[in-house]
Amino acid sequence: MTLSPVEVAQLIELLRTDGPSGASGYLARSAAYGPAEQAVGTLAELRQSGLIDEAAELFHAMWDVPAAALPTLLSALERAGESADAQTLLWEWASAPPTELADVATRLREAGRQEDVRSLLRQAAGRQTGELAATALVLDRSLGAELVGAVVRLRSAVDVGAFASAIRGEAVLYGALLAAVDGIDESRARSAFAALRALGLPTEAPARPRSRGRR
Repeated sequence: MTLSPVEVAQLIELLRTDGPSGASGYLARSAAYGPAEQAVGTLAELRQSGLIDEAAELFHAMWDVPAAALPTLLSALERAGESADAQTLLWEWASAPPTELADVATRLREAGRQEDVRSLLRQAAGRQTGELAATALVLDRSLGAELVGAVVRLRSAVDVGAFASAIRGEAVLYGALLAAVDGIDESRARSAFAALRALGLPTEAPARPRSRGRR
């Protein structure tokens, strides 16, 4: 029989006072890997009961849930009125290795959580240029273009130039970058294009080859 969040919190409190050292934290962390509603309910009960250390242990364990479980966990946190916790989890995932970040972005999109995808990629846009390029390369075309757009909107012209250099060989991504630069305000676009030219990078997308049948 599954214990309720209240019962789990009571057991954790008993372990804290009478159990082996570390047992209460271990039980709290283990709650993160059960059903999302159970985990979130337990988190709320621990906080309400003043078991702050154990609540922190549980919340930190939530950072390690598999990408496939994240959309459900975010929904459960939001239903419980803990949207700030949901945003913190997204912030943590934004620093994940490129392939893991791409996986969670895809999972969020499949779950219809498009605003979370945008938030995740906005956070990821602050990473180092090499990590950004590696992430853009493992995302699919639409997510890659969204990350490129976030980089162009949020980073300096110098950073945009460095990022452009790293993805120059990827025609689709580079084209998305030029389109994104065209879409920002005029003064920033001028600065970005100047940075590209200073690095010897093209500022126009290559023309598509014409079909023989349309000559």
